Amino acid sequence: MIVLVLLGLLVVLDRFAAAYAESRIADEIQKEGFGTRPDVTIHGFPFVTQVLDRHFPHAHMTARDVREGPISISRIDGDVRDVRIDSGFRKGTLGRVDGTATIAFGELAKVSDEPGVTFSAAGPDRVKGDVDFGIASGTVVWQVTKVGNQIRVHPLSAEGFSLADLDQDLDFTVPVDGLPLGLTFQNLSVTAKGVELHVTGSHIAFSG
Repeated sequence: MIVLVLLGLLVVLDRFAAAYAESRIADEIQKEGFGTRPDVTIHGFPFVTQVLDRHFPHAHMTARDVREGPISISRIDGDVRDVRIDSGFRKGTLGRVDGTATIAFGELAKVSDEPGVTFSAAGPDRVKGDVDFGIASGTVVWQVTKVGNQIRVHPLSAEGFSLADLDQDLDFTVPVDGLPLGLTFQNLSVTAKGVELHVTGSHIAFSG
């Protein structure tokens, strides 16, 4: 019975240490470009040994409503490796971050400057939406590609009118060059949730 009680206390202590470390790391990471405090989950058990070493081999980070230029990224999910932190839990490094940043279709529509357009997925690199120019209306299919540090949304086809005179009006770009933690996006795909960017970073220092 005593052994079980001791084991229970050790588990509680371990979870308390985990919650404390996750909270402190999230507080410091927020200062590196996040408008709101991200959620940080550190994996592994037992946890106390990781705290003593101040080295966390594997963690996960989730941030919501991250402002990026003219848009808001609805969610950033990152798989984090090799987290190291100082004894005061104020400075540290993230060895590697690999994850996704999702831009909802509604945010994409804001940048398009087409009133009332509602985007939806039309393929792994395409979106579609209805547009109305007053004198003409129809359905347009756009191709979504990465061009440098920008997302280019280029019209490919239209039903209801000709693209010949309106191509430039429907072509737009979204800059993505100020992600938190200095993350960069490598490629993208269109999903049911929006445009999903593959983001990465390595040897990322954070400091309170």
